[in-house]
Amino acid sequence: AKANSTYSAPASTANVVSDTENVVEKTPTNYGNSYPVGQCTWGVKELAPWASNWWGNANTWAIYASAQGYKTGSVPVVGAIAVWDGGEYGHVAYVTDVQSENSIQVLEANYRRQKQIANYRGFFNPHEFLGNVTYIYPN
Repeated sequence: AKANSTYSAPASTANVVSDTENVVEKTPTNYGNSYPVGQCTWGVKELAPWASNWWGNANTWAIYASAQGYKTGSVPVVGAIAVWDGGEYGHVAYVTDVQSENSIQVLEANYRRQKQIANYRGFFNPHEFLGNVTYIYPN
């Protein structure tokens, strides 16, 4: 089932085309972002300033977000944060496009050690990547 949403992506992603070569030009400042520059958590915090600075490693984000009153679920929505629980630290990404629950696009950092925020994969199946996926929805 495709979720309907009226949530708009932040202006910083407005000029991003769904192109795996496109990189968001963002100067790392760490101002308002406590995550290490270049890590996936830093990238998502840059794109979703509503995310907390204190959710820990990527694989704990959904747990802490839920505890802080954010809704979480299994349906991808543009503007949500995708959280994968696999691996030692997990992975997070910012959802930018949804065709179905099995086909999404994201902006992310530290995908295959790429430190810039970009769309590295085009459309992909989030269920075929690094464990279980949960989405955190903006309030």
